[in-house]
Amino acid sequence: MKVVELSGGVGGARLARGLAAIENLDLTVIVNVGDDETIHGLSVSPDLDTVVYTLAGLEGPQGWGRRGDTFNFNDELGRLGSDNRFRLGDLDLALNVYRTDRLAAGEPLARITDNVRRRFGIVPLILPATENPIRTEVRVESGDWLSFQEYFVLRQHRDEVVDIRFSRAVESRPAPGTVDSINEADVVIVAPSNPPLSIWPILAVPGLREAVAAHPRVVAISPLFGGKALKGPADRVMRSLGLPAGNLGVAKAYQDVVDILVIDKGDAVDEALIDKMGVVVEDTLIKEASASTRLARAILGL
Repeated sequence: MKVVELSGGVGGARLARGLAAIENLDLTVIVNVGDDETIHGLSVSPDLDTVVYTLAGLEGPQGWGRRGDTFNFNDELGRLGSDNRFRLGDLDLALNVYRTDRLAAGEPLARITDNVRRRFGIVPLILPATENPIRTEVRVESGDWLSFQEYFVLRQHRDEVVDIRFSRAVESRPAPGTVDSINEADVVIVAPSNPPLSIWPILAVPGLREAVAAHPRVVAISPLFGGKALKGPADRVMRSLGLPAGNLGVAKAYQDVVDILVIDKGDAVDEALIDKMGVVVEDTLIKEASASTRLARAILGL
């Protein structure tokens, strides 16, 4: 079976881990790059790296970063008076230096990512949604537009988001292999990621939304539990952007793209939601590796 996952953040990486554990599965993970940023002169791709570390079994206890990493570089930056609120671990720093060097030498992001995948011993393909620099930006109540990392990391997503845009997305092109992998997939799975902040940037790349929307089997997993995100601002952002509360908002965020929405067993099934798309109830909590594999098998069984 050929499977494509659209992935962003920790939820996307954990679902990819579950899918990767299933035998005889040809998995391609298409990853959000709207969060990418230049930090201390380095090209940082947080969602790509989270998928790499998780599939390699090296992710940190919070689901991001490297397990057991040290922060001597980051601490020394602070001692020297630099802004070190965006924490790069020492092992993580090496990957970001490598990416920056290769980009400066003219190597495309997809090829760099594939080389990293191979060096970490990962079997599934990992593709950036685009190799072009697109940026997720949010407008907050003050009227200011903030980059994703300023909003999410530096300001700890405390601001209310009143608008969202994906800078330069209209000029971007799908990374090599992304559209073909979607077209050839038996099923496309949208990870339990933040819909506006993690999945919309992927769908904003011209050609990707069209390919997903045209696919006959697209399944999305809601990131909500009892109408709330376990951590992160998904429910607050959807509400402040005018989407309905709870899983109705998730359905609205993916209208005309998704055929089936998988929601957690703790959430009531809303009849209005059923009218919009098929709904399946499962245990969608996937912090543990065994739980992510169980959910992956349930989704493929659909």
